[in-house]
Amino acid sequence: MSEIFDNAQKKQDELNAKILGSSEIKNQRPVFHFATPGGWCNDPNGFSQFGDKIHLFYQYHPYSTQWGPMHWGHVVSKDMLTWELQSVALAPDSAADCKGCFSGTAIEHNGKHIVAYTGVSNNGTVDIQNQCIAIGDGCVYEKLTENPVLTAADIPFEYNNEHFRDPKIWEKDGKFYMVCVLKQKDDRGAMVMFQSEDAKKWTYKGMIDSSKDGLSNMWECPDVSVIDGKDCLIFSPQEVKEDYNLGFHDGNNSIYVTGKLDYENAKFTREVRPENGYTAALVDYGIDFYAPETTKLKDGRTIMIGWMQAWESYITPKDYIWSGMMTLPRELSFKNNRLYQVPVRELEDWKKDKKSGTVQKGTDPCVIYSGNRQFEIDLNLSDAKGVVKMTLGEGTEKVVLEVNTEEEFVSFDRTKTLTPGAIPFRKAKLRTDGDLRNLKVICDTCSVEVFINDGIMAFTNAFFFEKTISSFVVENASSKELSYDFWKLEK
Repeated sequence: MSEIFDNAQKKQDELNAKILGSSEIKNQRPVFHFATPGGWCNDPNGFSQFGDKIHLFYQYHPYSTQWGPMHWGHVVSKDMLTWELQSVALAPDSAADCKGCFSGTAIEHNGKHIVAYTGVSNNGTVDIQNQCIAIGDGCVYEKLTENPVLTAADIPFEYNNEHFRDPKIWEKDGKFYMVCVLKQKDDRGAMVMFQSEDAKKWTYKGMIDSSKDGLSNMWECPDVSVIDGKDCLIFSPQEVKEDYNLGFHDGNNSIYVTGKLDYENAKFTREVRPENGYTAALVDYGIDFYAPETTKLKDGRTIMIGWMQAWESYITPKDYIWSGMMTLPRELSFKNNRLYQVPVRELEDWKKDKKSGTVQKGTDPCVIYSGNRQFEIDLNLSDAKGVVKMTLGEGTEKVVLEVNTEEEFVSFDRTKTLTPGAIPFRKAKLRTDGDLRNLKVICDTCSVEVFINDGIMAFTNAFFFEKTISSFVVENASSKELSYDFWKLEK
């Protein structure tokens, strides 16, 4: 291994020891979500099943809580909720990636773990991005001597070669396929596809999709999957302009489109989305969700995980030694041509001390719970017209989740937290498959994930408190009493 790699591993060991030796730092951290072992992390990478374990890699800068030269961190899990830290997987220590090992994906093939990632180097004038391959055994990953395996020379048109990244690799009918995103000369994003017999030599197949309507510029983190027999593209467009009715917000979004991928002609034909009359819809409507990645497990489930932070709103407290965490892994399905996402079923094993009750309408706020912030509450909202407000914390340290069925919106307010960030509030139009029926709220130390109507809409937000104990209160200004089930979440 190189000195750059060894130094990153030493730093990771140092940070992990600090966390293990400090109850204060442990109390800051989520319990059943992955969080970086120290330093900075962003996009999930290489999310895949290899052997009998789930592997999660991530964009990693161990030397500060700010973005820096990218490495790949690495953890493994049996249940996708408790993660075992592994050695650093990749470091920017070769000619092809000396400026950073950017995002990518991984698959299992013939007993090997094949990792595709973007290597950033410099041509003497600007940083350029090309695609690289590393092959591992689940512990150690060796970069191909042929890297980079894809460069501008492999693309039959001119583009901005500072922006060609984020390979998604998969296997179909004995061939390897890869899609990447790039920035065209007009600054619009596009997704291009390649084919290979051995994952080393690749042939350009075509541009399968691109930004044509002015919604966004550069795209990031493409994902191609087949869910319930339906071809699905998930990607993260940048510089989006807000459109409340369509659901898009200013800045970086993560969206999905469905349709048909024509492998022969390398074209993706989009379907119109029934929820908004458009061809694209948001994956998650909260503040803190970006760069999702899916994998197909051997049991047939399609699982998605995303980075639980917004580029536009950095909220890590100044005294923290870690910055960045991931969402709950979510099971994906399509019903009536709509994407549904629910927490992985493994979370059921964490539910303890069930409590059921009701919240009367128009009465004083109902205290559901006070304690550590790891819990789930499922609210029955059928036929409830009006406002339901949920508050975690109190006084000068609290977050507020509100559902308004009359004005048809859900909102989250973290103004009164340690670090509200540049986006302390988000409001999103409710998107359901009829009347609002139920709300699943999952809290873990410093995040709230909301799943509406069995997962047809997700709303994810992060926050930081100084206190470790908080109350959870429901105020019912709707037309009927509300019933609920509540569980602590602990191993």
